[in-house]
Amino acid sequence: MNALKILAVDIGNSCTNLGVFEGSALIASDFFPSSPEYAEKVRQRVETWRKEHPFEHAVISSVAPALSDLLATIIEEFTEKKPIMAEARKTELLPLLVDRPETVGVDRIVNCCAAIHYYGAPAIVVSLGTATTFEAISGRGEYLGGAIAPGVKISLEALTQRTALLPPAIWKKPKQIIAKNTLGHMESGIYYGTISLIEGMTKRLKAVIGEKAAVIGTGGISALLAEENVFDYYDPFLTLRGLELIHRRLCGQESTAIPPLQE
Repeated sequence: MNALKILAVDIGNSCTNLGVFEGSALIASDFFPSSPEYAEKVRQRVETWRKEHPFEHAVISSVAPALSDLLATIIEEFTEKKPIMAEARKTELLPLLVDRPETVGVDRIVNCCAAIHYYGAPAIVVSLGTATTFEAISGRGEYLGGAIAPGVKISLEALTQRTALLPPAIWKKPKQIIAKNTLGHMESGIYYGTISLIEGMTKRLKAVIGEKAAVIGTGGISALLAEENVFDYYDPFLTLRGLELIHRRLCGQESTAIPPLQE
């Protein structure tokens, strides 16, 4: 019996990631800017995948409601089924020990579900995207809360827009930490400053949830730090894998109770 094929879609503030899974294996992936202007390109990609990897259902997480409605309509065109919207079930996916569980971003919850399942608990998820977010997961698989810092791109834009004499800088690893020109100063500060942020925050979080907590790195611009020893695990597809996991546990039946996410 062939494994079920599904389409997973993660709509972030800046980037939309798509992937086709066969069972738990990611067999195709792509990404586009999170903008209605790219809806036709997304539709073309979905149409191509539907022919090459005939998926039977879809699951979506989104922090952009207008765009999620648009993509849900596109997907339904090809599957003739409404996609599962993770947002609608997010408070059921794991215990959320925060003041207002309904306000936690669905992508953050999905990441935690994947982290618990694939890497165990306690854990810390570090996601580098529009913002740099930290999620703290207890040894019992509970979401304890987290922290949000300005993302790398936001920091770079703020530097260049709010200072008249600083040139535009890019996100890259500098040749040396002590730079010799203004552009190098900015790139060193952003790069090594981000590393120090991650190291400092994870150290402080471990002091609360346990030194054995695994640190999982993910997010659109996290690849550059994968070899800097700031993560125990680097998983660029953590959110998509979390969506596949949630779909699998739901078994495609939105009316059924969700079994525990830990085996």
